[in-house]
Amino acid sequence: MDGAFQGEATLRSAAPLVTAGFVISFVVIGGGIDTVGIFINAIAQATDWARSGLSAGVAVGAVVAALATPAVGVAIDRYGVRAPMLAGVVLLAAGFGVLVAMQAPWHFIAANVFLGAGFAACALLPITVAITVLVRDRTALALGIAATGSSVGTLVLAPTIQAIVEALGWRGTYVVLGVCVVLTPLPFVALVLPGGRLDRRDAPGRPTPALPSAAELVGPGLRGLVALMVLPGLVTFAMSVHLVPYLASNGFTGSTAALALGATIGVSAIGKIAGGWLADRFGSLRMMRVALLLATAALALLPAAGTTGATLAGFVALYGVALGTYVAVTPALAHEILGEDRFGTLFGVLQLIAMLAAAVGPVAAGAIFDATGGYGQAMGLWVGAMFCALLVALGMRSSASLTPPSEAVA
Repeated sequence: MDGAFQGEATLRSAAPLVTAGFVISFVVIGGGIDTVGIFINAIAQATDWARSGLSAGVAVGAVVAALATPAVGVAIDRYGVRAPMLAGVVLLAAGFGVLVAMQAPWHFIAANVFLGAGFAACALLPITVAITVLVRDRTALALGIAATGSSVGTLVLAPTIQAIVEALGWRGTYVVLGVCVVLTPLPFVALVLPGGRLDRRDAPGRPTPALPSAAELVGPGLRGLVALMVLPGLVTFAMSVHLVPYLASNGFTGSTAALALGATIGVSAIGKIAGGWLADRFGSLRMMRVALLLATAALALLPAAGTTGATLAGFVALYGVALGTYVAVTPALAHEILGEDRFGTLFGVLQLIAMLAAAVGPVAAGAIFDATGGYGQAMGLWVGAMFCALLVALGMRSSASLTPPSEAVA
């Protein structure tokens, strides 16, 4: 199976790799990451632990994941995708072991240290890099198909996990989920994922440093790419945390607000597939512009969506498609700008920047709500940030005309 993925591959020949991405994101992201709120609620109800302390554990996990991402990118460039994913499996096993046995709130924080690093090494980054580098004919579509696994996984596994919690309790559910999350990647690592380094184009005798140089971090188009990863990411994370309380504060029931959030995630699957397919036909930068335009329009529509169900449905459709398209197109656009030689390393560094910036979004929105008693100003910031990202995309040249930074410093 290793030989099937050496060099360039088509979407058809790389179908096992894309399938691996779908299944791993379905279980590891859709079940292991996106359902954390269910466990926080269940643990808080079953113990005297404060929700603030449990939320701090999630925040610690997110920061650790962000800090670990560049190291994962370096490992992918140097050793391929199997080694970091195996390390991630070990870390995830340790994290779930702590969760199952924990007896105090600080154990939840300690568990998330392991889980944050494990998810960074074992979730979507290795598959994203492998697909981006290897699949040449329909790269964005392949990325969209793989990423759709998390959308479908959240829709399917969130109610399933809630039912298991009600039957077995949160500790028993952690046992079931931990076994699934740890075991799912292993057959793909052993039988499907490419062995060895993905990039073999370095000139003999030219050693590659582990960390990117300053010249690589200021290459053509890179500042625009950073803006396109930071600004929408900041808005998206804030939206995922505050959409339900925002809608609830505007008169919708909690179940309707939760349904709107779930529907947005579900609709994003359409954007991931259709947006990826269109990006392969018309270009990643063009589809990035379309995604940001739809997202800006959806956010501008959201204040009206707080009053009528029909307008809320329009927001869900527009924002879901925009979100899915953005997820599918971003790695493909990054690959065109960054080049292939050190794509894992450079994309990992950019992911670190984007993830740390995104963490500011929910905190800022919460602070604005506490200070003003509403989400009006936060809404203005979300629209403004997405509109600024759209202006950046409109001002960028076609990525095909850019010289990859790895070639610029060769």
